Amino acid sequence: MAKKFAFLLVRDFTLSPLSLFIDTLRLAGDEGDRSRRVEFDWQIVGERGLPIRASCGVELLPTKAIGNPEDFDNVVVVGGLLDTNRSLSSEKEAFLLRAAEKGVPITALCTGSFVLARYGLLDGYSAAVSWFHIKDFHAEFPDVNAHADSLFSVDRGRATCAGGTGAADLAGYFVSQFIGQKAAEKAAKILVLDRIRNIRDVQPVGDLFPEASSRAVKRALLLMESNLQEKISVTEIASRLNCSRRQLERLFGTELGISPMAAYLALRVHYAKSLLEGSDLAVGEIAYRCGFGNAGHFSRVFRQHTGITPTHLRHPSRLADQAAK
Repeated sequence: MAKKFAFLLVRDFTLSPLSLFIDTLRLAGDEGDRSRRVEFDWQIVGERGLPIRASCGVELLPTKAIGNPEDFDNVVVVGGLLDTNRSLSSEKEAFLLRAAEKGVPITALCTGSFVLARYGLLDGYSAAVSWFHIKDFHAEFPDVNAHADSLFSVDRGRATCAGGTGAADLAGYFVSQFIGQKAAEKAAKILVLDRIRNIRDVQPVGDLFPEASSRAVKRALLLMESNLQEKISVTEIASRLNCSRRQLERLFGTELGISPMAAYLALRVHYAKSLLEGSDLAVGEIAYRCGFGNAGHFSRVFRQHTGITPTHLRHPSRLADQAAK
């Protein structure tokens, strides 16, 4: 019997993770490219007749009315834009919560992890979040064990992924579990993907250190970005990567020309700069979110790295006035 997936789309959902996830199931679950639902079946669950708008403007109609989540083997929440209060309708919310209550496995694609966390459905679980959103996630859900050092995470009945092509990788994981690795590889080839990446593969790092090339350095940077407020030691990072601190320091020196501690500090200052420029948070709050003990220490470190104080970054006219005097 085909494994059945129910898709819950939030308003302004991202289209590519949905498409890549379904297409991986479609191509893996049949011979050739005939799109028969032999091994897998899928439905977009929602209020019948009401289109759901994607962030790119495309609209999709539900293919199945909201009913019993126990009719499915997995309920998949497809996330979308974060700068909107719209998420799931009350009917979809009830469907999702009933699925959790009845023990139906739940998956989140892209920012669907934010949706699950808001309902408490990631409490006690590990979650993979995009490096692009990990800081926002930690700020909103500090108690969830979220990380940005892998493409996806599967923790008991919860699966999460960073989004984008990571959705194909997560779908490939399910394919491998249900019908075998060769079927997952076949789907990847038809989609012109190099391969289905596994749970050990890392996300692309942000733009601060594009020269990072090894898996260890990339994972270390992502672990740092995932722990800007509550800092972790370089020794602990090395332990998580199954290497020694000395090995990690040597890799950082070779690839980035700096030590892991210097890179960690640069990431914290970089995040602080983005908060100063893009938010109205007090300097003390920004210092706290970036792992500095107090505003004074933060200001001194920030000036050493940027040449100006946090206050002058926000109010450049003050700096000009002082220079004129």
